[in-house]
Order: sequence, then structure tokens, then C-alpha cells
Amino acid sequence: MARLIVRNIGPIKDVDIELKKVNVFIGPQGCGKSTLAKIVSFCSWMEKENENTDRIIKAGLISTLTKYHRIEGYFHEDSQLAYVGDNVSLFCNFPEPFPVSWKGFSPVPLYNDGEFVFYNTEKSVNPKVSYIPAERNFVSVVPNLKKYSEKDDSLQSFVNDWFEAKRGYTEKKPLKIDLLGIQYYYNAKNDSDFIVIDGQLVRLDQSSSGYQSVVPLMALLSYLSTFIYEENKPFSPAENEKMREILSRVSSEKGGDMEQKVIDRIRGFLQGKVFTHTQFVIEEPEQNLFPQTQIDLLYHLISEINHGRNHRLLLTTHSPYVLYALNNCLMAYLVKDNIDKENAATIDSMRYALNPEDVSVWSIKDGFVRNDKNESHRTIQDERGLIRKNYFNEVMRQVMSDFNKLLEYDD
Repeated sequence: MARLIVRNIGPIKDVDIELKKVNVFIGPQGCGKSTLAKIVSFCSWMEKENENTDRIIKAGLISTLTKYHRIEGYFHEDSQLAYVGDNVSLFCNFPEPFPVSWKGFSPVPLYNDGEFVFYNTEKSVNPKVSYIPAERNFVSVVPNLKKYSEKDDSLQSFVNDWFEAKRGYTEKKPLKIDLLGIQYYYNAKNDSDFIVIDGQLVRLDQSSSGYQSVVPLMALLSYLSTFIYEENKPFSPAENEKMREILSRVSSEKGGDMEQKVIDRIRGFLQGKVFTHTQFVIEEPEQNLFPQTQIDLLYHLISEINHGRNHRLLLTTHSPYVLYALNNCLMAYLVKDNIDKENAATIDSMRYALNPEDVSVWSIKDGFVRNDKNESHRTIQDERGLIRKNYFNEVMRQVMSDFNKLLEYDD
């Protein structure tokens, strides 16, 4: 779906990958998983119909990216970034000719000091981008969060999405989180979050760390994968075009600054009503969760993005359980035509079958992505797309090797 090249940015030395519907980054802490996730999130955001494109280009792509995702100091004189997606191609510090073809995009680039942006002449997508950070549980515990107001960055955007999402879950219409056996709702009157556990009402900020981490994640997943597309139905293309025409006519007339601000906000509202899909970028979904719950959560993630709408998912993870559960989904797809309904019903992952062609799993080490054959720019999947040798297995083998050596001295 998209091509991404990242060189000498933060801990990343040289990464050249093809992004698919589902992408997973694994690797040791500090290897660059989050760096890549933030870059993908920003590039996906540039795919949107964006009233601020000119402002962003004038400010600088790298400048905007580093401030929004708080990665100042990651870019250097030899840093390079290239992205070719559905609607946009962008290049930062790449000499012409560019390393990736941008055929079919606008013939005249938007340019600013070594940064080029090309837009597709026919836009095909308008994603809602949701970056769900590892530190997401702070929205469950910080009091008076409505007063939280930082710069226009990814954490502020996450907080805004959280408040928008939770308004839809009330005491009469709670969010059911089956994988934990709980329900969640928001009390707008006193600005409080509650969960119901075995019939007992508990404030979210007084619950366990696992609940505090998973509730915001599940609320955003439900809201951004289903609610905004069904209950908050998008306008039709004809309606959208007509309203844009009216806004253009109104904005061409003389008006004050306040009127122009209102027009700009309405434009933003219209943009939010015509999303084609959601791009989820989730850091460490397994955070604070028991292994079985991690597996159940992975299955739930797949079900949320794989129900007809072309949602996309990027995960960073340290969890072998997330990886193994994902592999089950891939294997389920490969055998789905060979297994009868009765036996399929006994296998959990059969309900979450995922085409391996839609999945890329990348192992990051020393600034590169490599597979077990030490091939750079390759996934850790075999020819059928199944996940094979990875660093989780290597760690487990080392642990068991040590244990077996110790057994030799056991009387």
C-alpha cells in the first residue's frame, strides 16, 4: 500500500519497507520501533484532505513531524525520509532523481528547502489517523484532564480523541469489554470514568493498571473502527461537495476574523465526516496485561479492522504472545478451506483469519530490519507469510539452554 524509506533518523540507520494493511515492529527497547511508528503516523496523516497543507510545508515537514511527535534531535544533516502512499509522495533531503517513483502524482511539487511533496491528481483515501501511545493509561488516572492543554502534538490529539470517544459510552449504553469481562461508561455530569466488574462499580482511576491501559485502547478502537462510520454517518460525496461549494462562496465574501475561524472549523468538521478508513498506530497493546488477555486482545484488534472497511493497523510490541496469536490468524487463513465447520468452531483463531498477503512483520536490530538469514529490508515471514524465527524464540532458547545446563548439577 505504501513504501517507506528512513535513513539516519534517531536509532534507525537504514530501513526500506513496504507497508501493508497490518504491520508489526518487534525488537529490543530503544531499537527504533516507536520512531518508525511515529513516522508512519505522520505520513498517513499527510494523506488526509488537509486544509493546513500549505502551512505545514512552509513550516517544514521535518519540523512539523519532530514537534508533533516529540522527537526533536532525531534528525541530522544526513537524515533522509521518503514515503509514497495512496494520495501523497514526500521526500526529505533526497537528491533528485528520487529513489521511489511518484508517477501519477502532481507534476509540480510543493517544495521547501530540500523537502518535496507530490499529491495524487485523484485522491483515493481520506484516513482518520489515531496514534495510541504506550503511556495511554495517563488519561485514566490524571484528574481534571479536560484542563490538559499542551502544544498541538500527538498526546494532545490522543486526549482529544479519548474525550470524543468516551462521550458515546453512557451508563445506559456502556462499552462491553468481553476480553476482560467488564463494562465501561463515562459520567459526563461529574466527568468521571467507571467500570463494572462482577456487578461492582469501580472508578477507572482506582482500578488495576491493566484496566487503566486497556479501557482507553478499547474505547478508541470501537469508536474509530465502527461508531464514526455507522452511528455518526459520513455525508455522501454529493452532500460534501455541495457544502464545500457553499463554504467557498461564503469565504470569498468579506468577513471578520471570527467568521473566517468558524468557516475553517466547519471545513474541518466536513473533513471528519468523510473518512474512508482509520489508520491505527498502537504502541505496546499488551501493556500491563496477562498473557491470555494479550492473545484475546490481538484477536479483538484483528476483528475490529477486518470487518469490511479497509482499516489499517500498525503495532509495536515486546510480546511473544501477540506475535504467536497473529501467526495463528495467518495460519487460520491458509487452512480455512480445508477444515469443516465443526472443527473450526473449536479453534479460537479461525474467527480471526487474516490473509498473510496483508501482513508484514519486521524485526528491528541495530538500526536495520532483518530476517533470520540476515537479509536486510526483509520481513521475518516465510514464503507463505507465516512468522518464523524471531528474537522472542532466540531469547527463550537461551533461557532454556541455561536451565538445561543447570540441570546437569541437580542432584
